[in-house]
Amino acid sequence: MRVLLIYNVYSDELGSSRPPLGTGYLAQALEDAGIDYDVVDMKLGYSEKRVLDMIGRGGYSSVGVTVYTVGHRKFFGLLKAVKERYPRVTTAAGGPHVTIMGKKTLDECRHIDLAFTGEAEDSFVRFCKGEDYSRIPGLVYREGGTAVCGAPLSRPDDLDSINWPRYGKFELKKYANEIGVITSRGCPYPCTFCSVGLTLGRKVRVRSIEKIGDELEYWHSRGKRIFNFLDDNLTFYPERVFSLCDEIERRSLNGLVLRASNGLRADRLNREMLLRMKEVGFRSFGIGVEAGNDKVLAALKKGETMAEIENAIRLSCELGFEVSLFFVYGAPGETMSDIEDSIKMAKKYPVLKADFYNLIPFPGTQLWDWVEENRAWTAEPMELLDSMDKNLRFSKDTGKPFFTTKELGADEREYLARRLREATLEIQRKGVERVFSRYGRLKRPMGWLASTVFFQKLFFNNNLVRRVSDRVRYRSAGTGPGAGTGEART
Repeated sequence: MRVLLIYNVYSDELGSSRPPLGTGYLAQALEDAGIDYDVVDMKLGYSEKRVLDMIGRGGYSSVGVTVYTVGHRKFFGLLKAVKERYPRVTTAAGGPHVTIMGKKTLDECRHIDLAFTGEAEDSFVRFCKGEDYSRIPGLVYREGGTAVCGAPLSRPDDLDSINWPRYGKFELKKYANEIGVITSRGCPYPCTFCSVGLTLGRKVRVRSIEKIGDELEYWHSRGKRIFNFLDDNLTFYPERVFSLCDEIERRSLNGLVLRASNGLRADRLNREMLLRMKEVGFRSFGIGVEAGNDKVLAALKKGETMAEIENAIRLSCELGFEVSLFFVYGAPGETMSDIEDSIKMAKKYPVLKADFYNLIPFPGTQLWDWVEENRAWTAEPMELLDSMDKNLRFSKDTGKPFFTTKELGADEREYLARRLREATLEIQRKGVERVFSRYGRLKRPMGWLASTVFFQKLFFNNNLVRRVSDRVRYRSAGTGPGAGTGEART
């Protein structure tokens, strides 16, 4: 068995600032099992033609691709191209879309031989070792032309049994200097629009603090200083946050810049925790606000109040963190007035930025069920999910709605997209000015530049620009990323 793992994303406007974490975990599992493999991250500039040529030269017997629901046919198209050119190569798909759709994946794309649902570190290795398909948990395959499931999907409770990625076959020098880390998997919250509980389960499973410390120390010894914690629930168990901070200090991991860009729950933050996080290097994180009043929060089943959210934002800003706020808009029952509340909330505090996301109904979520039951789609749903750009940063079609409600029709939603885009850029301009205030008069042009679409595209697609931006952003006397390590030159 010789395997090629391919990573890509749904939008050409999204680059790769760090090696993809999920693919990294899968690659490490293959490495540990002694399976011959390679990795290619197409977002580093690899065209489909170049990848297809690589498959021929490499003599791979299997090709695996991660599939997202948004833009899923782009990933299917890649697997189709592989299968048509190399019929004997086994094509395998995994990722969020496959986990949610299950057997339907093979019906959607006949060029896929195998679909790996759930977390595939164990199941993919078992496939590579030649185990009978019917015994592999979470595997979907064809039997007599019909899609069937192997053993029932199971999720690993002992995350320490899964090695964290060393990225041995990734082109690390082509990324920015950030390393992604997860300390847990799973989410118990019932938010109507979120699919994380479907893909990673409702139970929050955790890694040991010692193993997380080993991972940070490994990269620290290799000159890495910027770490982004990508958990969906980093602060779910507050005592673990304190233990993690203690471990960082115990290992003398100095000069760190720590982020949590996936977002933290407001009701799981307090002053004592935030102060401790700041002491060990946490500088920035997101907060999932979602809406600007309790009425919409309740409709989204967020499980938080505006009082809790405002308290967390206020504390975080007072303590000097770079705070990003995440909102969604267009929920059933939400009105124009409600969305104005969200804008007011976003502008109320000195945050770094606020992003407003066009609400996307994903298969399996409560929002999807509502839209289906109310026949509220603006077009065929899978066509919409395939064509829309989830990132919604630069696309001229950001205002195109997936569905409508009696409160917000298609015209109102397109207007809101423009209105919220303007609010996003205004908040980001002011936020960048605050970050770069020590540069005096330069702060205003820096703020203006950072809020332009041109710079946004450049920042998200050019890792050299990201490196320089981080170096300037976190510059201080003898601290910050790369201090004394030559990191900024790599």
